[in-house]
Amino acid sequence: MKNKNRVMRNMLISMIGAAICMAATWLSSAYGEGNVRNGLVQSNWPKMSFLRFEISLILCAVGIPIYYLGLKELVKAIRLARRKRSLSDLRMAKLFDMSAHIGAIGFMFVHAGYTMMAIVYKLLYTTNLMGADIISTTEGMFYYLAIPLFAFYIIGIGGVSLSFIYYVMQERLKVSKICIFFNPLMMLGIGELIKLTKIYYLVDFASAAVPFGFLLMMAAGLVHVSQLPNLRRRRRVERERERESYDRY
Repeated sequence: MKNKNRVMRNMLISMIGAAICMAATWLSSAYGEGNVRNGLVQSNWPKMSFLRFEISLILCAVGIPIYYLGLKELVKAIRLARRKRSLSDLRMAKLFDMSAHIGAIGFMFVHAGYTMMAIVYKLLYTTNLMGADIISTTEGMFYYLAIPLFAFYIIGIGGVSLSFIYYVMQERLKVSKICIFFNPLMMLGIGELIKLTKIYYLVDFASAAVPFGFLLMMAAGLVHVSQLPNLRRRRRVERERERESYDRY
């Protein structure tokens, strides 16, 4: 792989971006003890500070560009890992490319959409509106965004995860098959199972499951890239050998 060291550095930086997104998601979605869900509304939203939501949006806006820095390198690594004459590999590589970029672009929109619901609910909670009116207004705002929000969410998580699992199972990536769990879709499922425990600190931890899945996926990609030959170094060694053989004669 060309510029292998630069690629690995960018992927490592990308993992930091994913960790920042984890912090952003936790700040906006860790509702604390005693929270009750009523449809799309969380009962503890009024208790949460506006500062948490503001910091969450700022961290997300910072973390996504940093994450994208290494995501481009992972897309290239996936394309290089496919077999040239395999139509399935080509389709999965294109799916990974498309869904990875859609997910990176849409994550800010999805995160901001859910966070703005909480902010609107918290603002309306201080007015004289009835509880049912507050809930209907908040949910009504969400339904205006629902179609693009779910489209970004499903494609960004599902497409990336399914294509990544395919490449791991087909041994196109030089990683252990246990890495099929290192993707956002698997982490989302594990997070939903954790939420069934109803233990609030575990539920709060599970709120950052999706960006954690992206972090693990990037880590698996980093391991794969680390095992690829550095083309520049190989060519330099070959040139040195040719020069040595020429000097002998």
